[in-house]
Amino acid sequence: MTVRTAIFAFVLMLGTGCASEKHDGATGFITSNWSAPASAENDNGVARDSYGRPYHYAHLGKEIPAFEAPLHGGGTFNTNDIDTWTVIDVWGIWCGDCRRDSPYAAKLARELARNKKIDYIALHTPASKTRIHEAFGSYGSIQNYFETEGYSYPTAIDSDATIREKLSIVWTPTYLLVDPNGIVKGFRSELAVSGKRPVKRFIRDIRKVMRRDGKHRANIMRANQRLLLPKGAGGIL
Repeated sequence: MTVRTAIFAFVLMLGTGCASEKHDGATGFITSNWSAPASAENDNGVARDSYGRPYHYAHLGKEIPAFEAPLHGGGTFNTNDIDTWTVIDVWGIWCGDCRRDSPYAAKLARELARNKKIDYIALHTPASKTRIHEAFGSYGSIQNYFETEGYSYPTAIDSDATIREKLSIVWTPTYLLVDPNGIVKGFRSELAVSGKRPVKRFIRDIRKVMRRDGKHRANIMRANQRLLLPKGAGGIL
């Protein structure tokens, strides 16, 4: 192992040392695809808790698959335009868990709108390509849903589940945390099952990841600086 390799191995360890988190169920904010507990149920290769929530996400730690989708109310959302930390909330009106989470999603959107370092976008999607006709349930449209329930939040529309499949979504709602470089840094299921103050707790979890990422980048910069110094000059840093 060269000195350069050793330094970067150490930096990588510092950057990922806090990533493995343990949960009794797949209800927390998950930042690494750690081994699922023995109690997990295997559903066609997906490890799930007793309610069906996944313990893993296929694109965690990877670049989010690129997509573009029309926005409710006009305009488009494109992952290529992501330049800040972004929460993508994948949901559907047809989904009971999603409807129960909507008040929390609305509050999350409001809270993040006041934080210029974190963006929020919801992605409305059908359950599958074969259930497109069920996408809006009895409401018939996103507009009717928002008007009836009395809240709204920025929403892109996946009309035929194509984006859902591209993102490998196996549960709704799924909240994805994407960094400014388009890398998925974490995910979680519905906020409604997270006890007291779930929105506040989620934002706190996001900030932890942001701080850890910042420290990791600082370690890389310091390692690079040391590599550029002449032999014996490391003590001046």
